[in-house]
Amino acid sequence: MNFGFSEKEWKKILEVLGREPNEIEIEIFRLNWSEHCSYKTTKIFLKELPNSSDRLVLGFGENAGVLRLKDDYVIAFKVESHNHPSAIEPFNGSATGVGGIVRDILATGLRPIALLDSLRFGNYNNQKTRYLLENVVRGISVYGNSIGIPTVAGEVYFEECYEDNPLVNVMCVGIGKISDVRSSKAQGPGNKIIMFGNLTGRDGIGGAAFASDVLSDEEDLSAIQIGDPFTEKLLIEIISEIVKFKELIGIQDLGAGGLSTAIPEMGKKGNVGIKLYLDKVPLRSEDMKPIEILLSESQERMIICVENGSEEKFFEVFRKWGVHYSVIGEVIEEKKFLVFYNNEILVDIPIDGLFDVPLRIYK
Repeated sequence: MNFGFSEKEWKKILEVLGREPNEIEIEIFRLNWSEHCSYKTTKIFLKELPNSSDRLVLGFGENAGVLRLKDDYVIAFKVESHNHPSAIEPFNGSATGVGGIVRDILATGLRPIALLDSLRFGNYNNQKTRYLLENVVRGISVYGNSIGIPTVAGEVYFEECYEDNPLVNVMCVGIGKISDVRSSKAQGPGNKIIMFGNLTGRDGIGGAAFASDVLSDEEDLSAIQIGDPFTEKLLIEIISEIVKFKELIGIQDLGAGGLSTAIPEMGKKGNVGIKLYLDKVPLRSEDMKPIEILLSESQERMIICVENGSEEKFFEVFRKWGVHYSVIGEVIEEKKFLVFYNNEILVDIPIDGLFDVPLRIYK
């Protein structure tokens, strides 16, 4: 029984762990190795794109691209699709697409200043198409207006080939000083991992794998995240303050896969390991199971890596803006993703192995 993995993938998991994975570890591999997170079928093509420039500050592998302008100013930009969620629930699907792309810019340390969108729908005479169009546009508009970021440009195109698979692409642009830029690395054994923003709930669990699947019906609604733009606005102001702190090492958005993908990704980029304590995560529902906490894709949450002993400096900013926060982990030297709940170890995965996903090559 390969739990939905290909035979090659399952053998790789056994090789990485040296044993059979437990239930939670299976879900971690499933999400990290989904197309949405790993690009296992498109990575060979993405590598062919230009990825170097004298102006490049942050490139492939980071939350957004950052280029140097002049006079120490830099610009960040990112385009991302939210097709599958928008096809199932167009308002929240498109709204959380905006929220996610804005947090990708925030994770570079820069301030988002503009949104753009490119939309594709089926035949306009179809009632379902008009329903999707109206609610996708409304979702983008409501979220953007609520966080005070204008949608400065957009385009829409109708063609029958998009009848059952609308394309919802959103772009965000940010700006700031070169000194504000941060990567998403965790570094320095003993340094702390802090989560801040919204509470963690059951919404969006499995959304990363869901976004890689074929479209289905109402049963997928539970995988659609619900946005809270007013908390997102607070995150914008918080990031604008804490990037001035020299103790801030790295910033990461909690997007697809939640903690199960974002935490090991920070460790991989910094060439370190991380211990994660699920019982320290601020929850919306106190009866949540450890696996639900780990996989939750609740929106408007971010994590940072800060120097050990500097935590209170950041807590003061979080309290000022009224968001939830907690130290949920620490950096370790051993390159492992270790997850604990009430002092019990639930996950023990070598980080390098977790990101050594077998590519799917189609001839």
